[in-house]
Amino acid sequence: MNPSRLTIGCGCSAAAEKPTETDAEETSDASELSQDRYVEMSAAEQVVLTVSENGFGKRTSSYEYRTTGRGGKGIVAMSVNNRNGKLVASFPVEEADQIMLVTDKGQLIRCPVTDIRIAGRSTQGVIVFDTDDDEHVVAVEHIGEDAENGKGNGNGG
Repeated sequence: MNPSRLTIGCGCSAAAEKPTETDAEETSDASELSQDRYVEMSAAEQVVLTVSENGFGKRTSSYEYRTTGRGGKGIVAMSVNNRNGKLVASFPVEEADQIMLVTDKGQLIRCPVTDIRIAGRSTQGVIVFDTDDDEHVVAVEHIGEDAENGKGNGNGG
């Protein structure tokens, strides 16, 4: 018996057979991702921007969010704590996009999305807008590439 090909709990006698060439090809194909497939998946990937009321934000791959069914309890998009505050906005963005953040004290800042770090789904994020202790981000507007070129509708896209 070949211990590398044993199947526990199978109950079949084929568990001790030698691996064939097709078995070797299948396992190598399953564990490797071709360069073309990687490029295809990267091009289709969508990134979600999340911003909190204390000015923290992050970008996260949409692949990190699972699909929930009816009766789901929701998914953690960002750690909500005293440092971050509540979530203000979460929406998909592209690399060339920009965002505009507005505070309750009237401050306004515009920054490119590429300046915001890509982080995991349940992390806290990084400072996007350094607000005072008594100041909070109240709105985040998405400014798409089309709006930059004068082709947008003035509503961020």
